Amino acid sequence: METNILNNKWEDVSSFQNHSGYQALRISSNCIPDLFIAKDKDGYRCLLLFLPQEAKIKLKGSNKEKLQLTYISDKNVILIKLNDLDFVDLFNDLIRSLYSKINSLSESQDYANELIQSFYKWEDFFEDSISSKLSNEEIQGLFGELFVLRNSIREDHLNNVNEILDSWKGPFDHTNDFVYDRKNVEVKTKKDSKSYVKISSEFQLEQEFDKGLELMVISVIVDLINGASIFDLLSEIVQLVRENQGDLAILYHALNQKGLTIDSVKEYNNHRFIVKKTTSYDCTLNDFPKLSRSNIPEEINRVKYNLRISTLSDFMIEEKKY
Repeated sequence: METNILNNKWEDVSSFQNHSGYQALRISSNCIPDLFIAKDKDGYRCLLLFLPQEAKIKLKGSNKEKLQLTYISDKNVILIKLNDLDFVDLFNDLIRSLYSKINSLSESQDYANELIQSFYKWEDFFEDSISSKLSNEEIQGLFGELFVLRNSIREDHLNNVNEILDSWKGPFDHTNDFVYDRKNVEVKTKKDSKSYVKISSEFQLEQEFDKGLELMVISVIVDLINGASIFDLLSEIVQLVRENQGDLAILYHALNQKGLTIDSVKEYNNHRFIVKKTTSYDCTLNDFPKLSRSNIPEEINRVKYNLRISTLSDFMIEEKKY
């Protein structure tokens, strides 16, 4: 379901008469389950799933500050309610995600369970606190990864947006930042004036079986006036995912690994960068200079070193200037 269609439906909700105590509108005539968007008497937005009378479910429920899950037993209805009007866009993303998962399911037990399980995956995304502060280096690194993610979605012409989102492994502390079917990509973001990047372990430039491995270096300058923040990049990514009918739960889950939400990263809006160029190198070539698990003695571990970029021209795959 496209975002603009859902927004239009919200505008129509108030014109519909009471449905079990709510102003409600069926989300789509193509949806097999009885799924409704609604507003309660106080104007708070809700999602209602009406179950057949013979359907029996067990639901503990959840009542957090911004989002609520309730089972209304006498009506056999599962209710999801947004308690904070500042999160209406995120709530729309939740509805779109749930709709995509259950709209074609015909068994009540299946679509009820899917809705409940998906809700618990989403509820943490509505928290707006930062669990721990990012260092300047971490902010710069996250900016570079988001720059790559945004460009990958922009450049994709097959609408594989969910596959691209799934490929981003940086927040999960995976060995490499992006993992694709045929290659992995390690992203390093550095100041444009620096001649080296930091390699933080003997595994970062270790080739995985017969897959390709690229080192992508993002060269940036700090510009507090004209530069972009991680919030700016995330906002662009969210818009692109919505336009391509992607599942934003994948993106929000990745951010959640670092204790971040779309809203909480505004805390770092005073860190702004302009990308000057990106350069990709082939790390699988035999003479590529690296210390990796396969070429150092097993007695040596926790290797950290600086890799001088100016010496890698022979291994360059592509360079883009901005």
